[in-house]
Amino acid sequence: MAESPYELIPYPNFPRLATHPDRLAAVGKLFGMQPAPLENCRVLEIGCGDGANLIPMACALPRSRFVGVDLAAEPVAAGMRMAADLELGNLALHAADLRDIGAGWGEFDYILAHGVYSWVPEDVREGLLALCRDHLSPEGIAFISYNAQPGGHVRQMIREMLQHHTRHAQSAAETVRLAREFLQLLKRSRLLPESWQKQRDEEVDALLDRPDGALYHDELGEYNQRFYFREFAAAARRHGLEYLGEAEPHGMFDPTRALAGFEGDIVEREQYMDFLKARRFRQTLLCRAERPLRRETSPEQMREFLFSAPGRRLENGQIEGARGVCINTRNEAAIGVATALGEVYPLPLPFADLVPYAGSMDVLSQMMYELTIVGFVDLHVFDFPCQDSVTERPRASRLVRYQAARSCYVTSACHISLQLDEGARRLVGLLDGTRTQREIAAALKLKSTWELAAPLEWLASRGLLEG
Repeated sequence: MAESPYELIPYPNFPRLATHPDRLAAVGKLFGMQPAPLENCRVLEIGCGDGANLIPMACALPRSRFVGVDLAAEPVAAGMRMAADLELGNLALHAADLRDIGAGWGEFDYILAHGVYSWVPEDVREGLLALCRDHLSPEGIAFISYNAQPGGHVRQMIREMLQHHTRHAQSAAETVRLAREFLQLLKRSRLLPESWQKQRDEEVDALLDRPDGALYHDELGEYNQRFYFREFAAAARRHGLEYLGEAEPHGMFDPTRALAGFEGDIVEREQYMDFLKARRFRQTLLCRAERPLRRETSPEQMREFLFSAPGRRLENGQIEGARGVCINTRNEAAIGVATALGEVYPLPLPFADLVPYAGSMDVLSQMMYELTIVGFVDLHVFDFPCQDSVTERPRASRLVRYQAARSCYVTSACHISLQLDEGARRLVGLLDGTRTQREIAAALKLKSTWELAAPLEWLASRGLLEG
């Protein structure tokens, strides 16, 4: 196998919440599917890299099976070493071409392909869709992300400039250096009309903030295609796949009724939403074309889900939820629900647990429906197993202890990446469930266990401890 560009400059890999089977299953359930339960499912990830996305899932869901495929052999080998260290018997990573995946691989309930479709040639794109058709279970869901139009035109313009500026580079490292040099030149120049200048500066700043690996592979790679949604949906339908929804389903709703009275199927409607929003990136979910879907949603459906949101009260009196969405309300029921969600975030709460704050099931159903379509809350079907309070002998998950020993980044039970300072990393290393709080305090040379209270509560509140 020829050396992959991803072995020249590694691509930064980390847990991606939008790809978690909980997110996919929630969207499937919203539109009438019966997705496989997370406790016993089969997951395939295309472009898995070193397994940074799959390994935390495999740790948290030991009775499920996880398979990853990537062209780059070195990251795959690194991921398998980590899996061996963690004694994960339910995960396998393979250095292979997705087009070589045959019938012997079996069916999967969830297929994940983040950062693949836009960055490969046409035959590989077609191969990815064919793979999804051939290997999805009857209730299976595929996640495919890609660059979208019309919002991608400015980024495409900058990409073409960067390709010109770096055309004589002799190495991957020089390509990145020259690209950053040119981006700084764009940032310094003030030759555009104000409206254009602001838009281009935002794009340039976003690119300068990207790690070298992401800049090199995403923006400077040989392939970087942008698609109108209708083009992607048509390709999926050619392969017997149907549009299910988006990994962030609030993007499918139209709370301002901008398309009131619109006539057309779901694909045409989504295309017009992209026109209105100038969408630049999609995280699309597909299912088998013969699986009927229920497109109409209702407040009553909310009773089947769990919900999460930060629920933070801001200085201006607003309450902030997911994605920075804020609500301004004096409704005591809404305030109570948002506060309750915030107290346990990022863990989700079942609908039934929120009823007392709203006063009735009907009131809560309507409230959660409205909060869902504006993106204030996230939907869940899985009650993530973790310890949300501190025990006498606290224990961080094996994965968290392993990661903290090697990096400042760890992954919570909710599949969220968190950064720890040195003090927190030392503390996590001691949380193997064998030490009492007094013994932990002594090992850290603290004066009393009182000094442990706040750090331990923080770890528990972030889903880093287990029972």
